[in-house]
Amino acid sequence: MSDEEDLSAKLEGLLSEVTKVMESRKERIEELRAEIDQIEKENEALETTIGTILSSFN
Repeated sequence: MSDEEDLSAKLEGLLSEVTKVMESRKERIEELRAEIDQIEKENEALETTIGTILSSFN
């Protein structure tokens, strides 16, 4: 195997590894966004509940 072929093979391996890492990070970002959306919805519900409780004291 020539130096060029060896280098080409190594670069292909690195590219494949980087692609896998980027895909994994993309999936994790999507998971975190979904989690943030869920937390925001829960916060809205909690704010409504707190508002209702506070208004019952008036």
